[in-house]
Amino acid sequence: MHMSFKFSAGATALLLGVLLTGAPALSLSEQYETPPEQDPAVVLEGKENGPGYAVLSPVRSDGFLRIYQLQTDQGVEQIEGDGLLKLRLSEIRVLIALESLKNDASFVDGLKQAAMKPVDFVESTVTDPVGTAKSTVSGVGRMFGRLTKGVEAAVSGKGGSPAELAKSITGQARAERELAVELGADPYTFYAPLSKKLNETASVTTAGNWTVTAITALLPGGMIVSAARQADNFRTLIVDSTPAELAERTAGTLRAAGVAEQTISRIAKNPFYTASEKAVIAYQLQAMPTVQDLDLIAAKAADAESRDIAYFQLRRVVLLETYNRTISGLGQIRELNGIPVAIRKDGLAAVVLPLDMVAWTQTVAQTFSSMHEGMAGLPFPPTGVDFLITGDLTPMAAERLTAFGWEITGNYPIPEGPVH
Repeated sequence: MHMSFKFSAGATALLLGVLLTGAPALSLSEQYETPPEQDPAVVLEGKENGPGYAVLSPVRSDGFLRIYQLQTDQGVEQIEGDGLLKLRLSEIRVLIALESLKNDASFVDGLKQAAMKPVDFVESTVTDPVGTAKSTVSGVGRMFGRLTKGVEAAVSGKGGSPAELAKSITGQARAERELAVELGADPYTFYAPLSKKLNETASVTTAGNWTVTAITALLPGGMIVSAARQADNFRTLIVDSTPAELAERTAGTLRAAGVAEQTISRIAKNPFYTASEKAVIAYQLQAMPTVQDLDLIAAKAADAESRDIAYFQLRRVVLLETYNRTISGLGQIRELNGIPVAIRKDGLAAVVLPLDMVAWTQTVAQTFSSMHEGMAGLPFPPTGVDFLITGDLTPMAAERLTAFGWEITGNYPIPEGPVH
């Protein structure tokens, strides 16, 4: 058992938008506390500074997630949650590695050649889409079906730009996805500097004999660390699927997991998840076929109204699947006062949440007191509660939750993989 205790300020929105329902506040005759401010050197165990970044002091919390101020070359960025910070630091690491390629003369020469290659093709695609498509069929092979749809969409204005179409046909788009996955990054990352650098780096594959393997061979040792973390089938899915294909497969997987069509549509339209993250949600839910009412979890994910809430929901799905597979089998999901709670097959409740620093604020107290009362009001109340989080709790929060009779597990790690 991993014992320890963590929570953040942007999570007030997280709490209100994700956990609470707007029910009247409970009457609690007890003291509350202000979430502690922490030294980033302690929280990050000496990794508060690194190439290209510095985490500024202090690290604050709202009782749920930590709030970080991250200094980079782009300025100071507020990041809410341990998960998003780990993601950003990983992205910065990949960005710096790719930037080091500018020191290799052969790579720079390849970039110059690549910069001129797609231009003529893109122009001919727009002016003579049918003729261009015919002339590229033999070289594209199995991508013929995608090419046809892509050209029609670009010409009609309903699809991607001509430049995006050219990237797909020349293989640059796939190379970009492969490069990102090899380096443990999301090909659809929201981090603009990395997205731009991945695009630029992959463009060299259209020049001469450059391959993703040739590119990664030039990078500093130790960069290819995350490929083995991702299951081969998921890795292949991300690399080999076009965005449209990935979206279709994600929807189909959600459907197979028993998620309602309305929820599937809302997840597809939600702008706060990358395409890869939506696929993660789908495949994690599908991996729990014996758990009833998973649509309640999916619906909360679809409701995310900000990036920090979306990443919280993504981590919650991953954590729930891990719990179901490695700790105790889950039977169903119940919604108690607007909060999804898992009921284990052995009759215990599992409150499994990716929280950073739980402090006994009034909002935290209302949230968990409401949850506790909701469980007591079930026709068959759970015989106990397993409260598992990824972070820490303050002594006061631990004392209050223990008084509920909850069993507490802190510092439970998110499994290695594409989600931090």
